[in-house]
Amino acid sequence: MSSKNTILLNLGLVFLNIIIGHFFAPNGILITPILIIVTTLSTCFLSISLKPIWKSLLCVTYVFINDFGIKLYSGGSHDNEGLGWIHLMMFLGLIPSFIILFYSILKNHEASIIEKIVSICLYPILITIHLNLFSNLGLGRYYWYDWN
Repeated sequence: MSSKNTILLNLGLVFLNIIIGHFFAPNGILITPILIIVTTLSTCFLSISLKPIWKSLLCVTYVFINDFGIKLYSGGSHDNEGLGWIHLMMFLGLIPSFIILFYSILKNHEASIIEKIVSICLYPILITIHLNLFSNLGLGRYYWYDWN
């Protein structure tokens, strides 16, 4: 499968999860670990022509888009308890995802050592920056049809 098709497939899966989270809450939150693992697997092993840095950046991008979508558009009351569940489910997906990405990058024989180190370090650094900047995103949000 080409890299372009894999990227489109993964973006489609992420947006499908956001839609599921909006209309069938809390299923979008519960599917998040599976989604993160599947998008990482397809990025790492179906897009063989991608450089390791791009694989790392794409995996992080899918996590970011899913996190933004779930926090902003998922159904529910958008309180601290829900935010804790979102972060728990995200971390349950991030740990195996990082292991898969780590293995995929080390297995790449064409990349230099520096490129491998940068690619491996980029993933946790960008996730940490994202969580520091957007950890409270969506708190207190409500929808007009939830007013009771």
